[in-house]
Amino acid sequence: MILWLRHGESTWNAAGRMQYDVLHPELTERGRAQASTAAALLADRGIVQVWASPAVRAQQTGRIAAEELGLDLCTSPLLVEQAGGETSEDVADRVRRFADEVTGSGPVLAVSHGDTIAVAADVLARRRIGIIANAEWIETP
Repeated sequence: MILWLRHGESTWNAAGRMQYDVLHPELTERGRAQASTAAALLADRGIVQVWASPAVRAQQTGRIAAEELGLDLCTSPLLVEQAGGETSEDVADRVRRFADEVTGSGPVLAVSHGDTIAVAADVLARRRIGIIANAEWIETP
């Protein structure tokens, strides 16, 4: 099982700016609080690994979650937001590769981005969900 957590609110989210594959926007104070709340709510899910996109906002969210869960934070470029020139099928391929790499290790928390998580829901759970809010999560097999 993979729990897909969207990063907390970033400075660009707060300003209404699209981030796409820009890595540097950081979390706001609200985003940090959102990440902490999400991690506390996920604490009883038996998570054995925490993974995050290399984007700063996902890394910060992942670190907060990993600390709350008493785990190390791992990084995977497969979790990044859709890049310019990349198709939805390219993102789907990345999601499948990530799922294949972590399958069997127990529940995994993957801190990623709205578009990547929407693709993960479609590809892994056959659910169309659209973009979830900051610090919300979904579960896929």
